Amino acid sequence: MTRTLPLDRPAATTTLEVEDLVVEVLTENGWATVVDGVSFSLGRGETLGIVGESGSGKSVTCLAIAGLMPPRQTRVRAGTLRLLGQDLTALDQRQMADIRGPRIAMIFQEPMSSLNPAFTVGDQIAEVLRRHEGLSRKASKARAIELLDRVGVPNPARRFGQYPFEFSGGMRQRVMIAIALACTPDIIIADEPTTALDVTVQAQILELLRAIQREHGMSVIFITHDLGVVADVCDRVLVMYAGQIVEGALLDELFEDPQHPYMEGLLMAMPRMDQVSEALVSIPGHPPQVGAMPAGCRFHPRCSYTREQCTHGDAPALEQVGPTHTTRCLRHPELTLRGTT
Repeated sequence: MTRTLPLDRPAATTTLEVEDLVVEVLTENGWATVVDGVSFSLGRGETLGIVGESGSGKSVTCLAIAGLMPPRQTRVRAGTLRLLGQDLTALDQRQMADIRGPRIAMIFQEPMSSLNPAFTVGDQIAEVLRRHEGLSRKASKARAIELLDRVGVPNPARRFGQYPFEFSGGMRQRVMIAIALACTPDIIIADEPTTALDVTVQAQILELLRAIQREHGMSVIFITHDLGVVADVCDRVLVMYAGQIVEGALLDELFEDPQHPYMEGLLMAMPRMDQVSEALVSIPGHPPQVGAMPAGCRFHPRCSYTREQCTHGDAPALEQVGPTHTTRCLRHPELTLRGTT
């Protein structure tokens, strides 16, 4: 099997290894594959971006890694799924619950639906500390107030006793970051944490995440559809489409020299301050429906470079096109795609 990201790292510097991850969901027509053979590695202290349109499989991939997919409606399997050498596929749900928090934590897109409205924000942070660190109520409260202060919540001792509805969107997201940070995990998965925020607050949240990462040496998986955010925070990027990784590369290499038409389309659809355009560019058509994937390349119905070879057979395999670059495009040797330069 071709590795999605060809950067070979010594085991001591690799935080997460994922190989051939498959996720199926139960639909009215039976089981359908929504993540299909995803493979990647994550280095210690690295920020890996996962980009793509809604429904491409970004969030499901990370929820499956964290063991958060509902067991009765989903089936998850992987050839390899290791966190700092520990085989996550061998753990049951209770053991995975012990992993979440101290080893891997998530920051969700909409904190208002993730925070419990019946409990104060301080209690929700302190609960994590009592559950995983064994702290007393007094000690967990003191630590929770420290965390609120660390993530930039003003007057943290008073805000400890307030409820989520008393916080703005940006402040609620800071609370979510405090919960994720509570046990200093090895990996933080940030699932579009700035989507619902205005530009100024978004910049503050991104800077906060960078500062926390530098301070603790954490690895970060950043899920987003915003290529501007990707360019700001990520070291390396995976591009997902219809449940598969279609391209992977270092940030600058991907933006300057895309090797898959889908990535070219995403770049062309991104508004740029240095270019004047009368109309916004968009990728024509829509992603395929779950359980109704086209034959051949899954992007071919929307691709302006499609030829007959792209429209039949199995989906193309990921190919190595450089030391740190892979693509799933059959025509990449003959195409010159437009990047940001």
